[in-house]
Amino acid sequence: MDTNERFIFLLQQFRDGNISIVEQDELFSLIASHEFDHLLEQQISRDIHNQEKTGADLPPHVSQEIIRNILSAEKMTAKIIPAKRSYKTWYWSAAAVLIMALVSYFFLSGNNNTARSFSEVIPVGTIAVNNSSDTTRTINLSDGSKITLQPQSTLHYPDQFSDSIREVYFEGQAFFEIAHNAKKPFLVYSNRIITKVLGTSFYIDTKTTNGNEEVSVRTGKVQVFENSKMQIKKQQAPSVIIIPNQRAIYEPAKRIFETTLVEKPHPIIREPGARPDLNVAENKNLIYEQERLQNIFRQLEEIYGIEIIVDNQDLNNCVFTGDLSDEDLFTKLKIICLTTGSSYEINNTKILVKGQGCN
Repeated sequence: MDTNERFIFLLQQFRDGNISIVEQDELFSLIASHEFDHLLEQQISRDIHNQEKTGADLPPHVSQEIIRNILSAEKMTAKIIPAKRSYKTWYWSAAAVLIMALVSYFFLSGNNNTARSFSEVIPVGTIAVNNSSDTTRTINLSDGSKITLQPQSTLHYPDQFSDSIREVYFEGQAFFEIAHNAKKPFLVYSNRIITKVLGTSFYIDTKTTNGNEEVSVRTGKVQVFENSKMQIKKQQAPSVIIIPNQRAIYEPAKRIFETTLVEKPHPIIREPGARPDLNVAENKNLIYEQERLQNIFRQLEEIYGIEIIVDNQDLNNCVFTGDLSDEDLFTKLKIICLTTGSSYEINNTKILVKGQGCN
């Protein structure tokens, strides 16, 4: 992503109310450089044009909110724009971004659904931890759960959870290892999605370069759905349930979830609380001598918990000889396909193997 694309992406995040504090600082720094004024002007012109086409009126309370936000933004902008800049220049920079953002928010035809900023929905009194270092940081919660924060990620959590539910608020990238408690569901709120679990481990990434948010499961099962606290529209996108080696990708522009496989599937962990390396032994006995693909695929399904489908039943008759013990799943499949004249593709959360097969 080049600097122009990054600037446009940050503007969109600001408009949608999904921008993090770190991203907001980056956006205002870019505005202060005046290298992107032409992009800013183009966006404002486009939004004003769209406003005129809608013919909508601005309610009084919205006008007051615009003024409040502009005044608030001026204070922030004054800190990051050099003192030699004229008052008119930096005022225009702050006001222009906010006018562009708010005009877009109130007048575009239903594409923007965020009603509140993420900071507004975080309960007062929570503990805020921001990992500003360049290494991971582990947070231990009162229920025994453990969260490993990646750099530039923030977690908000209570000192003690309530008697009925466990809730945390999160921005960035992290690996969650949640203590099992069927009576107290665990909810992770991020900008656009909520991840609900009973006891499992999973990754969340809210900082993808394309603006999507992703959840991928290592163990257990999670349900992912839209964050209703951040939506204007009552109707929500259908939620999805994902299991180990699957991930859910939320696309905010389309308001849909896509389910697919993780980039590098691991052997599934069958015992609650077991270490990942305890199940690796299942992956060490994949040495084959003239073995039918049907049996190999069945064993891989058991190891990784991923369904493997053949589009031609004759593929099951093909045989393979070789040692696949130390390879990751997709490398295993590449080797098998190369030796049997076939190919594979990922189809949502399944793997489809295609080829002429063997008689």
